[in-house]
Amino acid sequence: MERATPSLVLGTAGHIDHGKTALVCALTGVDTDRLPEEKARGITIDLGFAALDLPGDLRVSVVDVPGHERLVRTMVSGASGFDLVLLVVAADEGVMPQTREHVAICDLLGIERGVVALTKCDLVDEEMRELAAEDVRDLLAGSALAGSAIVPVSSVEETGLDALRAALAETVDGASGRTPRSGPPRLAIDRVFAMRGFGTVVTGTLVGSALQTGDAVEILPGGRRARIRGLQSHGVASDRVEPGARCAVNLQGVEVAELSRGEVVTAPGALAPTDTFDVELSWLPGAPDLLDFAAIELLAGTAERRARLAPIGSGVSAGDRGFARIHVDGEPLALLPGDRFIARGFARTEAGGATVGGGVVLDVAPPRRRRSDPALSRDLEIFARREPAADLLQRILRTGLSGVARARLVRETGLPEAQVDAELDALRVEGSAEPVAEGAGAGAIGDRLWVAVETWRQLEDRMLAALAEYHEKEPLRPGMSRGALRGRLPENVRAETAERALARLEERDAVRVEGDLVRLREHAPRLDPETQAAVERIAAEARAAGLEPPAPREWAKRLGLDTDRFRDLVAHLEREEQLVRAPGDLWFDSRAVDDLRDRVVAHLREHGELDTPSYKRLIGTSRRVAVPLMELLDELHVTRRRGNVRILRRDRDRSQ
Repeated sequence: MERATPSLVLGTAGHIDHGKTALVCALTGVDTDRLPEEKARGITIDLGFAALDLPGDLRVSVVDVPGHERLVRTMVSGASGFDLVLLVVAADEGVMPQTREHVAICDLLGIERGVVALTKCDLVDEEMRELAAEDVRDLLAGSALAGSAIVPVSSVEETGLDALRAALAETVDGASGRTPRSGPPRLAIDRVFAMRGFGTVVTGTLVGSALQTGDAVEILPGGRRARIRGLQSHGVASDRVEPGARCAVNLQGVEVAELSRGEVVTAPGALAPTDTFDVELSWLPGAPDLLDFAAIELLAGTAERRARLAPIGSGVSAGDRGFARIHVDGEPLALLPGDRFIARGFARTEAGGATVGGGVVLDVAPPRRRRSDPALSRDLEIFARREPAADLLQRILRTGLSGVARARLVRETGLPEAQVDAELDALRVEGSAEPVAEGAGAGAIGDRLWVAVETWRQLEDRMLAALAEYHEKEPLRPGMSRGALRGRLPENVRAETAERALARLEERDAVRVEGDLVRLREHAPRLDPETQAAVERIAAEARAAGLEPPAPREWAKRLGLDTDRFRDLVAHLEREEQLVRAPGDLWFDSRAVDDLRDRVVAHLREHGELDTPSYKRLIGTSRRVAVPLMELLDELHVTRRRGNVRILRRDRDRSQ
């Protein structure tokens, strides 16, 4: 190809025996009916493939699908990869039931560009051709294919083929791919076979990103691993195949018997198969109203499953749109947001055929919420807009305080990693979301959890409320320990998230963090009149006791206080520097301790050391308090023990 055009897939659609395969053969020279049964019965049973060259150096891949009602599943497996459609309608019969169903399926799959070939024109006169064309226009009116060119042709007489090629070229020229051209590579398998000398080969339409020879791949949902040994597109070997192309992939490390149609070849770890997903649903006219769970046949990509479909919010009426949740019976599916699906019932509808609806996948990892929850519908309304920044923010928001890893966002959205990184950075800059390190040493953007700023604020409000409640209950205490504060938060809050929220509050000057204690900025210990009186009495008794204070239990009992209350009061006096706590749980008047410090320093400067008996004589107290006071001066870095004596600390001596 000389022109830089995207790889596009043109698929056929139409009623059985309307000449789809004959037309493809006339256009391409390839008979896509390859199976003996197809030759014997004269009908297409499986998908057929060919390459079509068009005017203007354009080339498209052609997928020929069966038209029989019983083979709609096969038709959908091919149509899932279509970018454009060649609708085939026989002029001698006009629009037939499978014509209608195929057009509905194309509409549900989002196929918006196409051309109509009015075949078998050699069998009818001009009036019949015009009636058939009018029939087609009426069918397409209101669909995405309305206004498509209708070209009369005869595959037998080879008339109208140049006009059809020209119409196709005009439709193809400037067209963009309908299927994804970014994100992880995905090849929905439609054929599996063994090739002598090569081994296992699978075919399909590649979407997402390119595949290259030597790539490691994963086949989902089974999770088997393999490596690409070779690639071909329309019989031409290549080291690389771009998205949108029909291709054959030679896989090394997996046997034919291990693979089947419906599986997906992708990059290792790129997708997480799901058995529950939320969708935007289009329900066809003539289908029964969807009011509760309905059993359906689900067709997605080349896969088919039994499934249960249930509306989200109110029901979905015939001919209407709404949100729904799908529960897959059996093996999960490898899906991403934006993927299309078809829902079929188990009886013919009023419109003919069993197709009842279809739509777009919005969420492959939905939260456990009731379908009646308005928040669930609000999420899906955002996802349906397909705006990456809003989509990512909503996914971050709904994880709440747990946060969500960037890798999970990539896997659940199917967006390219570079785009996710750019969107996350933009959310951070605009103040909508922030990363928090997942663990110690984590710093790269991929190693972090993302939490919405709105959620940060909710967490911060919880922290402020917890601190306010604590200060109200414990007015004397200077603050709440970090551990106690985290204990007041929901269980799903990680320690790193709590610390980041605390840092944000400190940055806002809403709290003060002093060591292990946290307090509101405006908090100061408060004493009511009764407490003030008790504190003053303790301080007075401590001054009177000097270096012989009573034991805490005895002291509390004498004051008529329980032990915990007494400890709160003396701790307050310690913070106010009126009392000093010594080992052994003794509380001394601070001025008495200052006086003792001066006497001990003076003694050591004169004598150099102080043994225990001399210490007791210097202090003038009983052993009950003498030893704790000796240890207290050690703790205060005034003295240091050397054997059985105390000496002045050198740093203390130099500072004097």
